[in-house]
Amino acid sequence: MKPYLLIALVSGLAQAATPSASTALSTAPQQQNLQSVRKEIDSLKKDLAQKQAVQQEAKSAIKESEQAIARTNAALATLENKQSASAQQLAELKAQVQATQHKLAETRQRVGQMLARQYKNGEHDAMKLMLNHDDPNQTSRDLVYYQHIAQAQQQLVAQLITHQHELEALSFQLEQELSRLDKLSNNKSKEKNALVQSKSAQQQQVSKLTSDIQAGQSRLTKLQEDEKRLTSLIAQINKEIERRRKEAERKAAEERKAKQLAARKENERRRKLAESAKKQGKPVPEVAKKQVPVPEDKTVDDVADTSAAGKAFASLQGRMKMPVAGQLAGRFGAARSEGTSWKGVFIRTAAGQPVRAVADGTVVYADALRGFGNAVIIDHGGNYMTVYTGLSAIGRANGSSVKAGDSIGSTGALDSGEAGLYFEIRHMGRPLNPQAWVR
Repeated sequence: MKPYLLIALVSGLAQAATPSASTALSTAPQQQNLQSVRKEIDSLKKDLAQKQAVQQEAKSAIKESEQAIARTNAALATLENKQSASAQQLAELKAQVQATQHKLAETRQRVGQMLARQYKNGEHDAMKLMLNHDDPNQTSRDLVYYQHIAQAQQQLVAQLITHQHELEALSFQLEQELSRLDKLSNNKSKEKNALVQSKSAQQQQVSKLTSDIQAGQSRLTKLQEDEKRLTSLIAQINKEIERRRKEAERKAAEERKAKQLAARKENERRRKLAESAKKQGKPVPEVAKKQVPVPEDKTVDDVADTSAAGKAFASLQGRMKMPVAGQLAGRFGAARSEGTSWKGVFIRTAAGQPVRAVADGTVVYADALRGFGNAVIIDHGGNYMTVYTGLSAIGRANGSSVKAGDSIGSTGALDSGEAGLYFEIRHMGRPLNPQAWVR
C-alpha cells in the first residue's frame, strides 16, 4: 500500500472512530433542574422555619392562656365560696330579723294586753288603786311593781327595735357585698370565656400550622430525594462525559501518532528516493524534494519523573518529559496576543497541579517575575537552564538542589491571566524549542 494511501486510510478510520455529535452528553438540563430544586429547598426551609417559630409562639400563648384560665377558675371558686358564705350569713341575719320582729310583736302584744287589763281594772289610776286596798303598804308595793313591769316592757321593746335596726343594717351590707361579688363573678366569667375563645383560636392556628409543617416536611423530604437523585445523575453524566473525553483523547492521540508515523515513513521514503536518484546521477523527483508535515502533539500527557535523574541535561534531548500535563496552547515562536512571541511553550492546565523539574539541577531563582507571575529557574549545568513561570505557589527555595521529577511548585496563572504553566529551555541564554527536546 502506498504511504499517502496509508495516511488517508488512517485519517478516515480516525474520523469514523470519533463519537457522533448526536451522542454528546450535557449536564446543563440536570444542573438547571438541580439549581431549581435547591432554590425550592432553601425557600421551603425558610418557610418551615418561620411556621415553626409561629407554631412555637402559638403553643406558648396556649400555655399562657391555660395558666390564665386556671387562675380565673381559682378566682371564680374563691368568689363562689365568698358568695355562698355571704348568702348563708344573709339568710341567718334575715332569720334573726324575722325572729326579732316576731319577738317584738309578741312583746308589744303583751304590753298592750297588760295595759288594757290595767286600764280595765282601773290600775292605771294610782289614787283609785290606793283607795281600793285595805293595806296602804301593799298598794304602794303594787304601784312600784307595775311601774317596773312597764319600764321593763318598754326597755325590751326599745332593745328589740334597736336589734332589728342593726340586723337590717347588716343585711343591707351583706346584700351590697353579694351584689359586688356577683359583678366580680360575672366579670371573671366573661374573662374566662374570652380566654377560652382565645385558646380555641390559638389551638386552631397550631393545628393548621402543624398540618402545614407536616406537608412542608413531606415536600422537603421529596425535594431532598430529588436533589440526591439529580446529584447522582449529574455525577454519572460527568463520569460518562469524562470517560468519553478520555476515549476521544485516546483516539485522537492514536490518530495523531498514526499520522506522525505515516508522515515519517513517507518522509523516509522520499529521502531514500532522493538519495537513490543522486547515486544514480538522476534528477531528484519533485515529490522527494518536499517533506510531509509531521503533526505536532497538542496535549501533554507524559510528565517529568525520576527516569531522568542523574543524567546530563544534554543527553535528554529527544527523551525529555514536560513538567506538567495539559493542553499545549502556546508554541515556541508563535505570536502572543500582546504582540510578543513565545520563547518557550505554554501548557494550559488547571490551577494547583504539581510542577516537576525536568532534570537534576540547582534553583537559581525562586520569586515573582514581572509579566509571568511566580517563577522558578533551575541551572542544570553545561550552560543549560529551564524556566517555570505562572506558579500559584513556589515549592523550592533559592539555592536548593532538585532531582528530576521533584515538585518545585504548583500551577497558577501568568500576569496576563492565562491559566497554566509557561516553560522555557535556554542554552547559554538562548531560548531553545522545548518540543524539540521531548519525545
